[in-house]
Amino acid sequence: MGKRIKFSNGRRLIEDIIHVANKTPLAGFVADQDAGLVAKFRRHSRPKISWNVLYMKAYAIVCKRDANLRRAYVGFPWSHLYEHDKNVCMMTIAREYEGEERLFFARFNSPEESTLVELQEQFDHYRRAPISEIKQFRHQINFAKAPRFARRFAWWALANLWPKKRASHMGTFGMSISGNKGCYGVSHHLGPATTTLGVDPFPKKGVSKIVMTFDHRVMDGAPVTKAMQKMHHMLTTAVKVELAELTGFHPDTGEKMSEIELAEFKRNQRLRRIETNRKRRAA
Repeated sequence: MGKRIKFSNGRRLIEDIIHVANKTPLAGFVADQDAGLVAKFRRHSRPKISWNVLYMKAYAIVCKRDANLRRAYVGFPWSHLYEHDKNVCMMTIAREYEGEERLFFARFNSPEESTLVELQEQFDHYRRAPISEIKQFRHQINFAKAPRFARRFAWWALANLWPKKRASHMGTFGMSISGNKGCYGVSHHLGPATTTLGVDPFPKKGVSKIVMTFDHRVMDGAPVTKAMQKMHHMLTTAVKVELAELTGFHPDTGEKMSEIELAEFKRNQRLRRIETNRKRRAA
């Protein structure tokens, strides 16, 4: 005979997220994006930068420039949108906990303002540090221990009563993996964020399969496809240039730079960052 099995802590949290997502009219797009030079630079980078980190920074730059991507639907007391002033990426991380592989959600604040190396260090910390040392993960474990009615009210309150705090707990955009071991999600990812980006962790010859899910109450398909195109542009321009600086390759030709060329290139990049930071502080 069969038997009933109690929901684990991890499955309780996923049940909550699916409950929220099922109340959201989600739509999705799938695209193949070619980033051959980025893949080449990534192979030579030390530390090696994850595709998740590369796409996170590229998409965060786009979201920073397009306020539509930082908006969220609020249904109480009437239907309206709330626009967050900063980006918060909430990335899905698979970790083993109490003998079970479960999902945690790692927060990256304003990823467009961090370097690739800094983002990679954060990403590695979330993947490898003891779970007891990661405050966010401890909070998620404790939250899942609460009764279902309390958890459901907390999700509803964050989305409708305290939208300002929503980004800290749900993110302004989410990230997940679009495939694993040759299997790919072709429809959409479930999540509470307005947009959720799925990234292929093992692109072939630099061609990555990207899945973008979005809340149709907040935006239509055309702005989302434009955002995907802009993300690809940022990946193959700004992010590629930063990655080239780590590896010593010329960002346009893909050829190895001489020591003099590399020193000049790094100097120019440093001056650009100083100017960018000055403008950001002035704003």
